[in-house]
Amino acid sequence: MKKEEELILKTLKLLSIIILYYIVGNKSTFLYVLSISLYNIFASCFNHISIKESLRKLETKNSKLKLFKFTILAIIVISFLFLLLSITISDMLSIFLNINNITIIFISEGISIITKPLIKIFSEYLENINNNHNYNKLLNIYNIVDTTLLLIISLFTFRILNLKENIAISSLYLSKILTTFIIILFIFQNNKGMFKIKNTKEDKINYTKELNRILKNNSHTSIINIVKYSYYYISIITLYLVLSTRYNYELSEITKIISFIYLYSLEIVNYLMYIAKRITNSVSKENMIINKIYQTFKISLTIAIIFCIISPLTCKVIFNNPQMSVYLFIMNILAIFILLYDTTYENIKNKTVIYTSLLIGIILKIILTIPLINSYYRMGYNLVYGDIISTILSMFITTIINYIYIKKIDKSKTNYFEKILTILYDNIVLCIILILVQFIIPIDTSNYIKSLGLIIIYIMISIVFIKIKNKRG
Repeated sequence: MKKEEELILKTLKLLSIIILYYIVGNKSTFLYVLSISLYNIFASCFNHISIKESLRKLETKNSKLKLFKFTILAIIVISFLFLLLSITISDMLSIFLNINNITIIFISEGISIITKPLIKIFSEYLENINNNHNYNKLLNIYNIVDTTLLLIISLFTFRILNLKENIAISSLYLSKILTTFIIILFIFQNNKGMFKIKNTKEDKINYTKELNRILKNNSHTSIINIVKYSYYYISIITLYLVLSTRYNYELSEITKIISFIYLYSLEIVNYLMYIAKRITNSVSKENMIINKIYQTFKISLTIAIIFCIISPLTCKVIFNNPQMSVYLFIMNILAIFILLYDTTYENIKNKTVIYTSLLIGIILKIILTIPLINSYYRMGYNLVYGDIISTILSMFITTIINYIYIKKIDKSKTNYFEKILTILYDNIVLCIILILVQFIIPIDTSNYIKSLGLIIIYIMISIVFIKIKNKRG
């Protein structure tokens, strides 16, 4: 995927979530957050599955078609198992969280798991058979159509038809199902001869063995994402249980907070992380992993500080709700550690190190979450911070483990410790400058236009500071 296309898709996704926020209005999206977070875990299991390399090794069309069909069958079987697991989890959540009528939502979520992997395998097969690289854009088309249909369906279900919450939310998954149906129907209509086995010669290949290799090859990349999304799911379940049972929060308040953090705020910080990653890739030295990690920390910390300071303005401009900035503030800090987490794992090939750090991280997350929530209660701070800090600490420990391993294999002799101290010093100065600016140009969220103007002013001041620092340094 070209960088420009990827930027457009990321921007489109962010805009769709913001529009969804206004379409839903006062209605709760908690059940959607609960189910889409599970969807992200299950869908991540297919991230590594690709038949590109296998198809390149085959010479006959018959063999390619058979391998394609075997892979599709495997995806269908695995997806069906995830559907059953989704239904089981919905029953468990109904009992433990005392939420009724959610089975239909998790059935819709479970069915939609198969959609993206199917489109991916179809695109790889058609690209190889037709020797046409345009087919690799099928996933882009899928994302655009899915996003468009999501907004149309949400508008009908939440606004026009005003359906019950569980029905309205379950219908949101129709966007993925309908998109897949439309694309596959279009594919079959325009490539009728590409899916028929002919009585011609075949490559000498053990299809079962090759399929097994496809399913296992680079599986650790999927597991890394599964664990990352599991952090969020643990947070959602734990926050709901602890806040509702131990601290007697109103359910409407709990669902509002969780939805804002793990749907809207998370999408914003994901977008900021994507921008930070693009900048990092443009300035990092090639084949120097430590340098890339250093640049990631440097850029993500600067972006996080800027958007932490202007989080009330951001919440005013985007959500017309500056009170929710307390959550966007801490999510911007979490973004630093998510990006470091992703960057270190992208540059490790040793599976023992990967699985060890992943296991330690997820165990720490499970152990630390409730004690930290309790600690923040005793200190009189926002309880949600305890949950997010547990994620930060867990990801920080996994990042340190990964960094220690990478440092051993990296040939760079640069003293990055001094560089990191310099980064911290520069960003402390930036933070102080932005805080002092507030005495001259106070952050005022009473007016939309004023808030937008203040965002531009604070970002421009930050850019000027960064440019002056870079020239001197």
